[in-house]
Amino acid sequence: MKLKVGVQLFSVMGELTEDYLKTMENVAKAGYKYVEYVGPRPNAEGKVCTPEEIGNKLVELGLTAIGSHVYFDPYTSTHEDMVKIVEDNVKMHSEAVILAMTVMTTMNEVKTVAAACNEMGALAKEHGMAFLYHNHCQEFYMIEGKTAYEWLVELTDPELVSFEVDTFWATRGGQNPVELIEKLGSRAKLIHQKDMGKSADPINLVEGVTGMTKENYRDKIFSRTNPTDICVVGTGIMNIPAIVEKVTEMDYAPYIIVELDCCARSTEENYTTPLSPLASIKASREYLEKVIG
Repeated sequence: MKLKVGVQLFSVMGELTEDYLKTMENVAKAGYKYVEYVGPRPNAEGKVCTPEEIGNKLVELGLTAIGSHVYFDPYTSTHEDMVKIVEDNVKMHSEAVILAMTVMTTMNEVKTVAAACNEMGALAKEHGMAFLYHNHCQEFYMIEGKTAYEWLVELTDPELVSFEVDTFWATRGGQNPVELIEKLGSRAKLIHQKDMGKSADPINLVEGVTGMTKENYRDKIFSRTNPTDICVVGTGIMNIPAIVEKVTEMDYAPYIIVELDCCARSTEENYTTPLSPLASIKASREYLEKVIG
């Protein structure tokens, strides 16, 4: 199966905060057919778009919603919250609900997150959608002899919970993304791709970190990152051809998804690096399509 290139709309968050529906149009003009949602959802009048409006715009543009990063907190979200999230994404024609980020620093926290993921996974499945967990790097913090990520894989139901592997953040957690994708096997259902700037230092943000908690993880890990750590796909130091080759060989993930966190808070008008957010995602798509062949 030939990989298809999608985009996580977080890459153009600046535009989304101004006009969600117009940004979807601009992403389509940049050559994308496959999108992954993220909030917020304002329209041109500054009002919040309804799930139905977003779903209708998706259909109008001929796009496919391969997933949706949702505001789901495994520690505080109620069952009713989860039901609302799933029902909204049905209206948005999303193929999957995705937990974008959480933090686990103890076994009790891992068990809480795993239970919530299983619950959300069951709800998503009832509504014809998949549920996935998207990693950053803090999941590779060691807890009782394994990484939190390894525990999460072990404690979640393979029939209900799959994984969206962010290869950049896995690398910054000390992992080899090719090996991680291979180890996850059929549970690696989506791939996130950005590239790493040559100035990123340290590459492994988790190594040597101790005493991490949900309250201090940003200071422990993310305070050592810079916007230039992330760059347009194909312009950095990651071995992206090897990732594409492995994902193609495994044949479980149909999409590789561009996500440029570095662009997320800038608009076309105030972006100061060589490429604007929309130009960056376009260049990233073109590179990946060339590698895929």
